[in-house]
Amino acid sequence: MPTTRRTLLGAALLPLVARGAAAQSWPNRPITIVVPFAAGSSTDVVGRQAARAMSEALEQQVVVENRTGASGIIGAQAVAHARPDGYTLLIVTNSTHAANKTLFRNLPYDPVADFVPISNLATGPLILLSHPALPIRSAQELVAYGRANPGKLSYGYSGSSSQIAAVMVTNGGQFDAVGVQYRSIPPAVTDLLGGQISFTFADPSNALQHIRSGRAIGLGVTSAQRTPLAPDVPTLTEAGLPGFDLVPWQGIAAPAGTDPAIIHRIFDALRARYDTPQVRQSYAALGFEVNLSASPEAYGDFIRSETTRWGDLVRLAGIEPQ
Repeated sequence: MPTTRRTLLGAALLPLVARGAAAQSWPNRPITIVVPFAAGSSTDVVGRQAARAMSEALEQQVVVENRTGASGIIGAQAVAHARPDGYTLLIVTNSTHAANKTLFRNLPYDPVADFVPISNLATGPLILLSHPALPIRSAQELVAYGRANPGKLSYGYSGSSSQIAAVMVTNGGQFDAVGVQYRSIPPAVTDLLGGQISFTFADPSNALQHIRSGRAIGLGVTSAQRTPLAPDVPTLTEAGLPGFDLVPWQGIAAPAGTDPAIIHRIFDALRARYDTPQVRQSYAALGFEVNLSASPEAYGDFIRSETTRWGDLVRLAGIEPQ
C-alpha cells in the first residue's frame, strides 16, 4: 500500500480509535442527569433513583441537575446541545419526547434526531384533585359545578400530561375553566391547597398525602384501573368521562452521537441496580412502578409510537399548538 494511502487511512481511523478508547475509560468523572422538572416532582423522584442506581453500578458519582420550565423544553434543549460523551443525560418524559412535538410549533430540539434512547424507567397515573372548600366531591359534581358556574373554576397544569388531562375534563364535561401554567406540579398543588386554583392533576407522590389528610379531594385517576394506594378514588372513566386512559412515563436518554457502547453500559447498570425489589417497593408506595425497556432499541420504538399517541391526544383535546 502506498505511503500516502496508508497515511490517509490511518487518519480516517483515528477518530474511531479515540472514540473506542473513550468508551472503554468511561466513566472517569461524575455524570450529570438533567431533570427537566422541579425537585419533588415524580420526574425528579425517578431521576434521583436512576442516579443512585447508576452510581452504585458504575462506581462513579452521578448528580441530578433540575433545569425547569416551558413544559420540560429548557432541560431537554440543554441536553440536546450537550457533548455526546456520556456525561450528560436527560430524564425524558411523555411531555418532552412525545406531546411537545405537537404542542409546540417551533420546538427547539427534535425528540428523535437529537437523542439516543436508553430505557424507559417508570410509569404512573395522575390523580384529579379539588379543593375541599368547593361543593365538589366527585368528577360528576365538578362537571355540574363547572356548567352552572361558567368561567369560575380554574386549574393548574405543568407539562403536557396535566394540561391534556385538564382539557379532556373540561371538554368532556362541556364547561369552561381558566388554565394556569406552573413550572412543575408541586407549586400547583400548593396553590390548590391555598385555594388559589380549583383543581389540578398531580402524580400520586404529590397527591396522596393531601387526600389522606383531607386537605384535597381525590376525584379520579387517569388510568384505566384504580390505584391500590387510593382504592376509593374511581377512574375517570368510572366517574363518567369514558375512554379516559392517560398514564405518563419517564425514561432516560443521551445526546445524539453518544457511543453505543456507553448507551448499553448505562442500560446494563440500570438493569442491575434500578430494577430491584427494593426500588419497586418504594415506587409502589408513591403510586407508580418500575418499567424498564427490553433494550435501548425497543425504547426508541416506544417513543416513536408514543409521539403518535400523545399527538392524537393533543388534537383530541383541541389544544392549539403554541
